[in-house]
Amino acid sequence: RLNGVLRQPHPNRTEAAVLMVHGYGGNFYSGIMNFLPEALAEQGFTTLALNMRDHDLGPKKNLFEENLQDIAAGVDEMARRPHKNIFLYGHSMGTNRVLYYLAETQDPRITGIILTGPPGNLFQWNVRAFGLEAASKVLRRAQELQAAGKGDSWMLIDLGPLGKTLYTANHVVSLRGPATRSDPFTNIAQFSRPVLIVHGSADRLADPAVADKLKNSAAAENQVKVVKLTGADHRFHNHEKELEEVITKWLGEQLK
Repeated sequence: RLNGVLRQPHPNRTEAAVLMVHGYGGNFYSGIMNFLPEALAEQGFTTLALNMRDHDLGPKKNLFEENLQDIAAGVDEMARRPHKNIFLYGHSMGTNRVLYYLAETQDPRITGIILTGPPGNLFQWNVRAFGLEAASKVLRRAQELQAAGKGDSWMLIDLGPLGKTLYTANHVVSLRGPATRSDPFTNIAQFSRPVLIVHGSADRLADPAVADKLKNSAAAENQVKVVKLTGADHRFHNHEKELEEVITKWLGEQLK
């Protein structure tokens, strides 16, 4: 079971819906999900803000690939309703989740995709935060446990500004290993849909340069728009209205 909040504007002026996926340690009601789903609904878009199975802080044992079933459940729920256009939205690590879903499924029901605060490749994020030697040591230990048939063993993982938590070795490898399906630069090249990427210039958790790298990695036929909001941090604190306006304008352009 996955929990979430469905917001349906009355009347539904746009006949469009946005499935909204949180980032690492997030949920459907806090952080950016505290304001953006409701703000978009007020602009006429049905929104479904959904918890992934590894929502909130705490030990993590699920594989990254399992995000696909969670997102598929949300898309199926939206598709049961009279929406001509369904958009995917992901924030922070949620960007990796929704990019993987579309790359893997090529779901024809998805009109476009919105990304905010993308962290990029998760192993490279750790290299940036802790250095290559430390990041490699953690991954190597997880791979050793997995190879020894102990993939369910717990490891204490340092996430820097996000604190410390427990991951299973399997979880670490699924996120950061060389064969990971979480790499956004690979996934964005696998489909052809309009993409909006919004990043705050003052984001200290996720490098704003990732937005440009994603655009450069996209398939040639993709229409990728990058918007940098000056002074905005990872959660767009004090820039909520700007973010809402950028996304609403882009959605309107796609519907035309």
